[in-house]
Amino acid sequence: MKAAIFDMDGVVVDNHQYHFQAWMSFADKHHFKLNEEIYREKFNGKTNADLFNMIFGAITPEQARRFSEEKEGLYQKLYAAQMRPHVGLLDFLELLRKLRIRIALGTSAPTSNVDFTLDSLKLRSYFEVIVDGSMVERGKPDPQVYQLCAMKLGLDPKDCVVFEDSLAGLESGERAGCRIVAVATSHRASELKVMTDLILHDFTEGRSLLKL
Repeated sequence: MKAAIFDMDGVVVDNHQYHFQAWMSFADKHHFKLNEEIYREKFNGKTNADLFNMIFGAITPEQARRFSEEKEGLYQKLYAAQMRPHVGLLDFLELLRKLRIRIALGTSAPTSNVDFTLDSLKLRSYFEVIVDGSMVERGKPDPQVYQLCAMKLGLDPKDCVVFEDSLAGLESGERAGCRIVAVATSHRASELKVMTDLILHDFTEGRSLLKL
C-alpha cells in the first residue's frame, strides 16, 4: 500500500444518523418518500447533484445549489455539537504518516461539508490530496472520484487502498482499480460482504491492514 484514500462521511466521521435525520427533515418539507431502507440503498454515498436530479427531475444548477445549502445546513446544525473523528482514526492517520504512506480524501460531499468536517476537527493537514463532490462530473458508484485521487497522488490505483462505508463507494473504488476496505458504519457487515471480505468497524482495527 502506497496510499490510503478515505471517504469522509461514515469513515472519517461516523455521522450516518445525522445525515439521515437531515434528509428526513428535507423530505418532509419537500414531500417525497424517504425511509432508512431507501436512504441506505439509493442515497448513501451519492453526490447532492445526483440525488436532487433523482428526487426532483431536471433542475437548474441554481436550484440544486439552493437545495444543497438547505439540506447541508440542516445536517451541520444537527451534527456540530456531536462531531468527532471516527474511533481510532487519529492514531491510524499518525501511523500512516510515520510509515510514509500517503493519505488522500475522496468524497461525494460538497466542499462546504468537507470544510466543516476537516477544519472543525483540525484534520486537513493529514490529507495530501482532497477530492470532493464539486470536482467530479460523475458521482459514485462511477470510479471518477478515486481515479482522480490516484492521479493527483501520481500513483497507480492498484497501489491505493480505499476506505469506504457505502456500497456505491466500494463499487467506485473497485471500478477505479483500487483495493477496497469497508467500514461498517452506515451498513451492517453482512451487507458489506457483498463487496469485500475486508471489513473494519473502526480504526482501532486498522493496524492489521497495513500488510496489504
